[in-house]
Amino acid sequence: MRVRSAALLLGLSLLGLLLLSACGSIAAPQGWAAPVAVDNTILASLQRGKLSAIDQQTNQQTWQFPSKDAKNIDLKAIYGTPVAGDGRVYVGGFDGTFYALDLATGEVLWEQKTGAAIVGGAALADGTVYVGSSDNKLYAFDAASGASRWPAFEAQGNIWSTPVVDQGTVYVTSMDKRLYALDAATGQPKWAKPFEADGAIPSTPALDGDRLYVGALDNRLYAVDKATGEVAWSFKTDNWIWCDALVADGVVYVGGLDRHVYALDAATGETRWARPFPAKAPVRARPAVAGGVLVVADQDGQVYGLDPATGQERWPSIAVGSGLLANPLLVNNQVFLSARNWNLLRVDVQAGSFSQVAP
Repeated sequence: MRVRSAALLLGLSLLGLLLLSACGSIAAPQGWAAPVAVDNTILASLQRGKLSAIDQQTNQQTWQFPSKDAKNIDLKAIYGTPVAGDGRVYVGGFDGTFYALDLATGEVLWEQKTGAAIVGGAALADGTVYVGSSDNKLYAFDAASGASRWPAFEAQGNIWSTPVVDQGTVYVTSMDKRLYALDAATGQPKWAKPFEADGAIPSTPALDGDRLYVGALDNRLYAVDKATGEVAWSFKTDNWIWCDALVADGVVYVGGLDRHVYALDAATGETRWARPFPAKAPVRARPAVAGGVLVVADQDGQVYGLDPATGQERWPSIAVGSGLLANPLLVNNQVFLSARNWNLLRVDVQAGSFSQVAP
């Protein structure tokens, strides 16, 4: 009972922080943006409200946005994972502004205001960048110019997830308990009706084949047909699922605020392990598979290396000294983690150790 209550308190505190911050009631939101790699650069938030470009060869910072000279720019915090392409970086701020930056310099190329805090990341596809906002809207901007592609689609709740784009369709979740499928060119709904869970959906769907896998705050993970929005199966846990699912080799891996990691058959939803893996704290960060090891990070800063087939530990858990909420970055079988103390870490998945990359 104590474990379940602690996880629920964590979930309520996270929700409260975001809701109150969106209303301007909290002065210092922190952010938990995941790192992203492009070419030889890692983009990571190493300071509240700032995005840094780190050279992978030297581990040196090449630029930071906003720069010290940009006194008029204050993102307040960065929660959503940046996306990069065609020499540009796109990132949303908790100030409600969405920015396009020059990848080489970090200079602002264009910006667009939304009506509230941006919590989710952006998706880039076919010259359009998509991003949701706490004003309940999904925006589509021309990637080069920033011009609106179509009038913003309005859900009935905050959009805190990252859109997923596939074959001309944008999939996006909302805190209104729904998963929407929209025409990427027009923003018009494609399903007869959106999928609806029994709880808010802050997580980003994982797309694999013909299905979307998404967790909700009704304690369930759902497998949803991407063509129709119909549920193929659902799996109940003991607490909220705020963790993005990982699908690998026909298995869905997902963590929960109940401090467990689950392995489910992607086709049927049946459990693959003899029992869920018990973490020491709630799991919000998406798992990652690297070098044959399933890497899991919990919100108290413990990192686990598991056998993907059995859920058994490959090495003793390691403590990195700070909480881990952001999704990991996988680069050439290396796992990078952004910690709550603003450190960028590299995990050696074979040795079960870690090192600090930056700052």
